[in-house]
Order: sequence, then structure tokens, then C-alpha cells
Amino acid sequence: LYNNEQKSLEYARAIVNNKIGNQLSVICRYRWKDYPEWKDDAAQIRKMRERVSTAATINELLGIEGMCSNIYFRSFGHMFQCDFEFHGRNRRPPRDPINVMISLGYTFLTKEICSALESESFETYLGFLHGIRYGRKSLALDIVEEFRQPAIDRMVLKLFNKRMLSKYDFETEGESVMLNTEGFRKFCTEYEKWMSGNNDDNVSGFRRLIRVQAALLKQSIQK
Repeated sequence: LYNNEQKSLEYARAIVNNKIGNQLSVICRYRWKDYPEWKDDAAQIRKMRERVSTAATINELLGIEGMCSNIYFRSFGHMFQCDFEFHGRNRRPPRDPINVMISLGYTFLTKEICSALESESFETYLGFLHGIRYGRKSLALDIVEEFRQPAIDRMVLKLFNKRMLSKYDFETEGESVMLNTEGFRKFCTEYEKWMSGNNDDNVSGFRRLIRVQAALLKQSIQK
């Protein structure tokens, strides 16, 4: 299936379409107070999303995904009502506490998804959207795209907006910011509650949903 260019592109389109849909969901469901421009951001993302179904190459899809993510994170930065600010993604190393939490959450999420795919006997180094790169589990990264916003971004919003993390949970080394031991303990505790569904936010356990998605992908491929 990976070698079938048209079929592979269809799966990649579905992945990008799902990711953009989740970005829109987070923006449109947030209770905005002081950022009326969110409506313009959502409209731009919707317009870009219309191009997904006709994208002719993976590179074109990645371009659409990248532009939508830039717009999404512009809105996302206005969702934080806490002592920290978010002005877009930065990594390797992250340079602010919010980016620290997003990156750590995505890392944990990737491991969750890789485990789910391997339990279904997938070769995780073959991906549809991310293709092949030495040492990279591309299929896991494909499925990560569908869970970034609902599973991790929303959890990060909760941790900061409910003041579950403070400046005392982070350390700075040069331009790099990192969690200290107590901050990491808090993250692990809340991550487990969030992913298992054992929380007070009426959020379904994403660990179960990830395994369902892996099983559905297997069924789709075996048809």
C-alpha cells in the first residue's frame, strides 16, 4: 500500500483533513473573551482545508498542513490565561514553559501511538504523510497528527489555565527551558489521568481511542 502512490496519498489526505478538523474544533469551542480575530483565523483554516481533497502530492499536503498550523497556533496563543505567554512553536530546545509542555506531551503521545500500532503488527517506519526517513517511525507520526490537538494541546491548556503548573516547576539553562523534578512528576500524574480518562473534565480516555484508531487503520488496509 505504501508503494501505491494514489492510495498512499488518499490516506495522507485523510490524516491532514482530520488534523485540520481538530484544529478548528479547538478554536471554535474555546470560550473567547478578548480575541475576536479567532473567527478570521477559523475562516482562513476552513478555506485552506478545501484544498486538501485536491492536493496532488505529499509536499502540497504538507504545505497546507503547515499553513493551517501556523494560523492555529496564532489563535492557540490567545487561549492561555496564566503567567506565561505563547508566541508560536519553538523546539530543540523549547524556550518557554508552554512549548516545553507541548513538546513533552507530543513525545509521550508518539510513544503511546507507536505501541498501539506495533500491537496491531504495523511496520511503523513506513508512513503515508511523513514517508521514510532513517530511524524515524513515520506511521506513528502520521497518527500523532490526528491526536495533537484533542489529546495534548487541550491538556496543556488545562495545566496552565487551572494554575496546575507555576514558574517554580521550570528551570532555565541558557536559552533552554525545562521541567524540574517536581514539574515532571506533576506532568506525568496529569498525563496519566488525561489519557486513561480518569479525570474530572468528562474527557474520554485517549489511550483507548488511540488503540481503536490503530485497529480501524488495520481494518481499512486489509479490505
